[in-house]
This record gives sequence, structure tokens and C-alpha cells, in this order.
Amino acid sequence: MKKSACILLLVLLSHFLLAQPAHQVKNLKITILSTMLAQKGMGEWGFAALVEADSVKILFDAGSHEKTVLENSKLLNIDLSQVPRFVISHNHWDHTIGWMPLRNEISRTNRQALSVTHVGKGIFDTRLTETGGDETKMRQDSALYVQSGGKIITHASFAEISPGIYVTGPVARKYPEKNYDQRWQKKDAAGKTVADIVPEDMSLIILTAKGLVLLSGCGHSGIINTITQARDHLQQETVYAAIGGFHLLQNSDEQIRWTADELKKAGIRYFMGAHCTGIEPVYQIREWAGLKRGESVVGSVGATFDLVKGFTPGALAR
Repeated sequence: MKKSACILLLVLLSHFLLAQPAHQVKNLKITILSTMLAQKGMGEWGFAALVEADSVKILFDAGSHEKTVLENSKLLNIDLSQVPRFVISHNHWDHTIGWMPLRNEISRTNRQALSVTHVGKGIFDTRLTETGGDETKMRQDSALYVQSGGKIITHASFAEISPGIYVTGPVARKYPEKNYDQRWQKKDAAGKTVADIVPEDMSLIILTAKGLVLLSGCGHSGIINTITQARDHLQQETVYAAIGGFHLLQNSDEQIRWTADELKKAGIRYFMGAHCTGIEPVYQIREWAGLKRGESVVGSVGATFDLVKGFTPGALAR
């Protein structure tokens, strides 16, 4: 009898836990710290953004030069010594060069600053350079990062890293979005040269009462593949905002129209295309997704997204 009662209690408890709604972030601000367009600060071919979600702060990507993110954050009065975590979207130099320099510099003020890094499975695979040599800098930097007291968390699947904040892990390629250079190559586990489809490509998802907010480094997996994975996991249909690099600059008008149509179906209200998105695709998405001026903008250094106010893009991108 006691055993049956215990089993019943466990079943009821599990149903109760499953019925609990997922945590929703109430206050959200995203600030661009690295991209090409800059009215204030330094522009570069790279990407980085600071996420402030309720009391949580995360630095997403690290830019393509050692000091860009550091100098831009100072100029914008942002104190990175109070940011404990990195998320690195994928292993390309324009997102990773600042990783160790930032950790080394900021940890002088606070040893816990930037001391945890979230990455997708496959990020430390050996890439091939244009001349056919092995590119292993990310692996070397990871060893230095751990020696500095840092911790690296590798994600093989969708995961919640803080209440209401998720990493996609490697994204399933449901749709034929090939937003990467198909000449890229890497080595598989057996050392064989294979096509590099950037399998570790990972985005950040923030769950809010208004819908999902997507932050992407390059979106090599495809923006629609990424939001599909997030919607499936979180059972949330609405994508409120998409911000970051989406590697649409080489896509045809037909491909961009399809992307815009899918974003419109998902309920997109705000779109900021930075870094590798391309400038023309931003305006095409504005038109084809039915957005207004100020709702689909080119990302620039210092530009912000606020859950209440929307975009503050800066005069050049407005």
C-alpha cells in the first residue's frame, strides 16, 4: 500500500513539474559591440553583443580583433568585469579572436569575469586553412582559457543556461539553407577531409512574454532552421525579434523572399541584420516581412534592442 502511494505521489509530482510554465525573461537589452557599421566606436568585420536579461549578463561572441570589444565597451560605458559568461556561436576568427584577450584583460579586475564559456559540439574540430594546413587556434585558446581558471561547457543539444535563456546547440538542418561558403573544409574524427558545414553553429534564444528573441553570430545553420529548432523545443510559435549576423549577403532574391515569408509567418516584429547579413537583405526583409522603418534595421556598434522600446539603431542605421 505504501509503495502504491509513493508511486502515485511521484506521478502527481512529475505532472505538476511538467505543467509548470517555462520562465520568461521580463527585462531584456541587447547591445551590439562589434560589427562593420560604427557611428561611435570601431567597426570591423566581426560580431559581438552584450545580453542583459533580468539580472543575467552574457557576452555573445568576441569580435575579430583583440581590442575591439574592449574599447567599444569602454566607449559605451559598459563594464565587462561584471559579465561572468561568454557564448561563442562558432569557430570562425571574426567571432573568436577577442576570446582570450578579453578574458586575460577583464579577469585582472574580477577573476570570475568571463570565466564560463558555452560552445556548440564540434567547435574544436580541426579546420583547414586556404592553403590546406590545419587551423587549430581555437583548440589552443581553449587550453589557455582553462589554464586561466575558465570553464568551457560544450552543448550537443538545446539547453537552458539560465532561467529563460537557451542555447540551441548544433541546429538541425530541416530546410536547405546553406548560409556558408561551400568551399570550407574540416577534418572528421578519423582525420578525413570533409565539407565544413559549420556543424557547431549555435544561437542564443531568450523566452519572453512577447515571444522568442533570437541572437545569432552568423546563422550558418540558417535563420529558419534555427527558429524552427527553438520553437519546437519551447512550444512557442511567435518569434518577436531576430538580431545579429545571418549570412544572407550571398543569397538570391528568391532565397531572401522565402526567408522573409517564413519570418512573417513566425510573427516577426523586429529584425536587426548586422555583420554578414548584408545591407540590401535587411531592406528586402523589411518590405517582404511587412515591417516598418525602425523595425528592420542594419546593426551598428552601440545599437540596442530593448524588449519595451524596440530598436535604438543610431542615426546612420535609422
